[in-house]
Amino acid sequence: MRIAVLGAGAMGSVFGARLALGGAKVTLLDVNAAHLAAIAARGLIADLDGTEHRLPLAAMTPADFTGPADLVLLFTKVFHTDAALGAIKGALGDAMVLTLQNGIGNAERIAAHLPADRVILGLTMTPAEFLAPGRVASHGAATTRFYSADGQARPILDDLVAVMRKGGIDAKADPEIQAAIWEKAAFNCAMNAICALTDGTPGGIGALPEALTLAQDTAAEGIAVARASGIAASGERVRALIDHAAAHHLLHAPSMLQDRKAGRRTEIDALNAAIAERGAALGIPVPINRMLTTLVRLAEAMPAYRQNTAGARP
Repeated sequence: MRIAVLGAGAMGSVFGARLALGGAKVTLLDVNAAHLAAIAARGLIADLDGTEHRLPLAAMTPADFTGPADLVLLFTKVFHTDAALGAIKGALGDAMVLTLQNGIGNAERIAAHLPADRVILGLTMTPAEFLAPGRVASHGAATTRFYSADGQARPILDDLVAVMRKGGIDAKADPEIQAAIWEKAAFNCAMNAICALTDGTPGGIGALPEALTLAQDTAAEGIAVARASGIAASGERVRALIDHAAAHHLLHAPSMLQDRKAGRRTEIDALNAAIAERGAALGIPVPINRMLTTLVRLAEAMPAYRQNTAGARP
C-alpha cells in the first residue's frame, strides 16, 4: 500500500514509521525544512517503545509530491486542511483520504476537495513526541479506529487494519466511528480547554472537585449535541475517560495548552466552538462550551493586543 502522510509532525512521523514497519511504502509530506532535511540525510529515527528504528522514508513538501498514493493520511491541524489538500490536489488521483485529526466536521472539510465516498474518518489515542528534526518517539499503546465516512464497507479498510497491526498499531475498522469521534471531541472540549486556560493538567483538574465537575459538565454538553444530531455517543464512556485522565495522566500537557504556551493557534474552532455553534443551531443549551470558546480565543488574542498597544497609557 502506498501511503502519503500529509502533516509529518510528531504524530504523522510516528504513524509513518509504524506504517513503514507494517509494509507500506510511505512518503512524509511536511513544510518543516529542517525535519525534511534530517530525514533525507539519515532517515527517520523513531524510538518506538524503547526500540530505535532508522527508516529511509521519502520526505518532501506537499508542493513537491507528484503521487501516486492509495491513501493520504491527514495529520495537519484542522485549520490547515484546505491549504494542505489544495497543495497536493494534482497528485491525489483516486486516493482515499483518512483523517485522524481532532475535533468534529473533518469529513465536511475534506469532502470539499474530493468525493465523499473517498473519505475515511478516524481517531487515534497514539502518544507521540517530536524530539528533534528527523527524530520522534512513541511509548505506550497506539489505538486507532476508523471507517468510511459514508458508512460503507470497503476492502481498503481491512487492508489498512492489517498494515497498521503489523506495524504495532492496535487498529480497528469501526462502523460506529462517528460516536467514537464525538466522544473524543467531548473529552477534548473539557480537558484541553480547561488546561489551556489554567496552565493546568488532568491531575490538577482531578485534585479540585469543582474543576472535575466543570470538566464533566463541559463534556455533557457535547454529548447532548451529538445525540441531538442523531449520533449515539455515550456520556458514560466520556465520564470514565475524564476520571481516568484525572487519576492517571497527572502531568500530561494537552495539545491546546502546548499550542497556547507556544503562541500557536489552537484548534478551539473544531472543538468547543463547533459544539457551541451546532448546539445553537439545534436549540441545545451549551453555555459552558460557549464561554470556554470565548476565553480561549481571548487568551490567543491577548499577546497581540498587548504588543499593539504597548505604547498606550496604562
